[in-house]
Amino acid sequence: MLEAQHIKIKVVGEYRCIVISDIHSHLDRFKALLKKVDYRYDDYLIILGDFIEKGTQALETVRFLQELQAKSERVYVILGNCEYALEEMVDNPKYANQIVHYLNRIGKGGMIRQALEKLNIDIKKENPEVMQVKIKQFLRPYFQYFKTLPTILEFNNFIFVHAGIENRKDWQNSSTSSLIEMRTFYQTGHCLDKYVVVGHLPTSNQYANAINNDIIIDKQKRIISIDGGTGVKSISQLNALIITGDGDRFKLSKEYIQPLPLYQAVVDVNVEKQVVNKVAWPNFEVEVLKQGKLFSTCKQIKTGKIFKIKNEFLYLNNQKYCLDDYVDYLIPLEKGEVIKLVGIYGPYAYVIKDNEIGWVKYRYLKKVN
Repeated sequence: MLEAQHIKIKVVGEYRCIVISDIHSHLDRFKALLKKVDYRYDDYLIILGDFIEKGTQALETVRFLQELQAKSERVYVILGNCEYALEEMVDNPKYANQIVHYLNRIGKGGMIRQALEKLNIDIKKENPEVMQVKIKQFLRPYFQYFKTLPTILEFNNFIFVHAGIENRKDWQNSSTSSLIEMRTFYQTGHCLDKYVVVGHLPTSNQYANAINNDIIIDKQKRIISIDGGTGVKSISQLNALIITGDGDRFKLSKEYIQPLPLYQAVVDVNVEKQVVNKVAWPNFEVEVLKQGKLFSTCKQIKTGKIFKIKNEFLYLNNQKYCLDDYVDYLIPLEKGEVIKLVGIYGPYAYVIKDNEIGWVKYRYLKKVN
């Protein structure tokens, strides 16, 4: 079992600090973001946990982080719940029978699946206990690395932690579960003068009627949330918080990578004033009231709101209709305006305009070369 560790550093003079969270095995996206922010070895680089799972480059991501740390003492990697839970599942014999279930649930990618591929193990034929031992032996060097990672990093005016801290003066005594798994930190807050910077939950979860993966800087709560949903959300981005400081003075800026194709409006698209409805975690269950050819009339179970949902977004989970990251917003456009294309669904396109996500008819768009 991995243990909580606390590191405290004080930087005197000018510095630049880049903070990235929840890479989730998307190494190519991570490298592209480092290039975009012009990362250099004299920068401080802080990775806020959950750098593995949910993507196809888990082992490669760990090795790349180790390479970065070997090249610079200013790189800090913080433990997230994914690293903690994976090590516990592989290390503890009582979880041997859960490994196959875990693989079926997460789909492609992840450290265990990569280990199985390297070891040529067929999960349908191998004994669970024997398989767990083989995986543990293969992943031992990675788990040894995880054991060196802190759960908290204090850095000048900031506290960096994966999920959050408990709202108490002796916050250093927060449970490991709170530090890496807390789901309510943005709501419960903290009582410190410093900013607490977290990942763990996609920032889009904090918006009632919009899908927005941008970094949230809440000056009143002194909370900065930076998880852009990579590997978790169907619409996502990988964010970087950039802190430019001089002692206790600092400025904040942000950058992101969102690899989506660009399209341009070929006509003006006017829409009437509308009330926007959103379906996303944790209120993702709906009841289908009337099935339509393109859109179905549905009721969001948690809120009781009734609105139309594009049929392709509906799926069954435990005999209940669900969907993720959906808004019924119709996007207004001016001719020549450039947007990002999320997907094409029949005659409609799901697009992003200035961090707003919604629908427009596909025939109103053309691809930007």
